[in-house]
Amino acid sequence: MDIVVTRSRIAGTLPFYEYRALISAEAVDIERRVRTYIVKAPKVAGSIPCLRIAPVIAPDRFFDLTDAGRGALAANIGVLAKRIETLVVRIIFPEMTADLLRPVIAIDHEPGDAAIWTDIDDLTGAYDRLAAECDILTAYDVGLRQDCERRAA
Repeated sequence: MDIVVTRSRIAGTLPFYEYRALISAEAVDIERRVRTYIVKAPKVAGSIPCLRIAPVIAPDRFFDLTDAGRGALAANIGVLAKRIETLVVRIIFPEMTADLLRPVIAIDHEPGDAAIWTDIDDLTGAYDRLAAECDILTAYDVGLRQDCERRAA
């Protein structure tokens, strides 16, 4: 499964950056794509159609639940997705040291915009497989290639 990990500077006076890990829409089957929403990758990655990690890892039963039933499961899926995204970003961009990826991160130097494409395991419906290990999950548990570590520094 193709994933793009990006670092984009946010315009302004201080060096604020946004870090994201998104899955290429083409890597996800059409049935899942139509049940979720497509986002555009940051410009540095070519603004291509992508999906956030949460709808990709959601189990199939999630899409069949009523709104009332989705609440608790959606929160748990969101936590796991944020954990996966943080792990992947921290491996690719070592200056991102936060325990949990935040929307905007101030950096004391200007590393510049960057986009790294890499392969990971197929995460489609992986919530049930990975949820029990959320607290001890590593980037290698989701199949992040070892040779991509710290190559975007």
